[in-house]
Amino acid sequence: MKAVRFMAKTFVRLLFLVAVTGAFYGLPFCWLAARAERFLWALVLTILLGRFFCDALCPLGIVQSLVNWVFHPRRHVRRVCTRLPETKAQRIVRWSVLGACVALAAVGCAGFASLPLPMSVYGKALLLWWPGVTLGAVVVVLAAFCKGRIWCNWVCPYGTVFNLVSRLSLVKDKVGPGCDNCRLCFPQTKREKSAGDQSATVSAAEGGATRRETLKGVALLAAADKLTDGGLADVSLPVVPAREAPVLPPGAVDRRLFSLKCVGCQLCVANCPGECLKPSTSLPTFGQPQLDFRYGYCIMSCVRCGEVCPEKAIEFLQREQRPHVHLGYAVWEKDRCVRTTNGDSCTACVRKCPVRAIHLVKGFPFVNRDVCIGCGACEHVCPARPLPAIHVQGFARQRVVNPISEADLIAEMRARLDGGAAVVVARDGVIVAIEEGEGLAPLLKLYDARRLAGTIVATRTVGRAAAAICAVGGARLVVAVTAGKGAGEILRARGIELRAAQTVERILDRKRKDSCPMEKAVMSVTEPEKMIEAIRKAMRK
Repeated sequence: MKAVRFMAKTFVRLLFLVAVTGAFYGLPFCWLAARAERFLWALVLTILLGRFFCDALCPLGIVQSLVNWVFHPRRHVRRVCTRLPETKAQRIVRWSVLGACVALAAVGCAGFASLPLPMSVYGKALLLWWPGVTLGAVVVVLAAFCKGRIWCNWVCPYGTVFNLVSRLSLVKDKVGPGCDNCRLCFPQTKREKSAGDQSATVSAAEGGATRRETLKGVALLAAADKLTDGGLADVSLPVVPAREAPVLPPGAVDRRLFSLKCVGCQLCVANCPGECLKPSTSLPTFGQPQLDFRYGYCIMSCVRCGEVCPEKAIEFLQREQRPHVHLGYAVWEKDRCVRTTNGDSCTACVRKCPVRAIHLVKGFPFVNRDVCIGCGACEHVCPARPLPAIHVQGFARQRVVNPISEADLIAEMRARLDGGAAVVVARDGVIVAIEEGEGLAPLLKLYDARRLAGTIVATRTVGRAAAAICAVGGARLVVAVTAGKGAGEILRARGIELRAAQTVERILDRKRKDSCPMEKAVMSVTEPEKMIEAIRKAMRK
């Protein structure tokens, strides 16, 4: 019976360890195993089964048990270190660590407060981030040179709470009350110790590598892989720009709540397809994820970080919701831009923006903050060094801009026209551009910036000239107060709907005495593409 229980527990340990580890490398459904890290679930398990979570479901506890088994093999003595009586020194240390973690969280340093947590240590170590590697090495060394799961019983805040709750458990301690914690059952026998020394001596004498040397070599190779580029030249990364607020992953809606919930397990960092999530090194949020656009940018259709977050610090978003979540806004610095410093005709940020929030105005990038979602694509591709010429500032609370119905959207666009706007453009239920000015210049500016495709265009007056621009630009719907008689024919030929409050025979000039000069310029032209050429010639005159 004991053998069956031992085999069952070993199977659960290995299965859970593989599942949690696989979650960091994108294996399907393995991320579900990380849900057991949630504190309330673990408390319920503790009340029912004692410290079952620490013994069989905690990845750091399993690693310690594995290391103990390798360095301190046992055949006849069953180690029950998690159930031995607690010493005074142990009690002082564990409660001091718990108190320090609570105090750090209370003063806003939740990142440091979560450092001793098992999933935090294990995740940071798997990602080879130096604080996690250091803590992971400390845990492994303690497990190798000491007896039992030292980190669980002396340091881990979860272990402290679970140890207290386990006194109410339905499964009582297996060690009787007569045990005085002498720990004589732990040291190796002389035969085992002598056999281990002899084995190490033979391996060294034969020229083979010892187990320690082998592990050291693997570690060096892993470090070399991270620090070299295979012989190619070093990649010049920009300096991280100063941000008033860091940019958080989509779904981490409120900065304060996210900081309290996140345990820094690094699952979102490991599963980020855009490779832009990195652990923070600042004091209040140490180890918690934030966006670093030197290595990538936040993909607009990606919701992976919300899927894998075990603590719900990052809310899960539906894919159709993601484009409407604004993480921050881009800021362009003229003095750093290569268009200013080198005179280059760079348009990297304009071309890369997935929502077309950036366009050129008088030869320089202009950011429409109402449209920008803070994905960081512009900052990632900016060639300016040492600081990028455009960077993203994060919001203290992420904005969710929900699309509205088409009728309400058109009503809002008409209200903007009444307020003085010349052209209003909307896409996917959201207004994406508002231009002021006279004549066709505002509409032609949007056409040149390629911002009309698939949009609703609202303007005061639409004649044949304006209809040609909308038709070639690929608008989906044109809304106008006044439309010329020939405008509808041009739009309908391209499958574009026209909605106008009134239709007139011809569009007049500003003095209301003669036909508009742009309408005269296209009067004898029938193809919309050639109409645009005629409009440009007339505007140059």
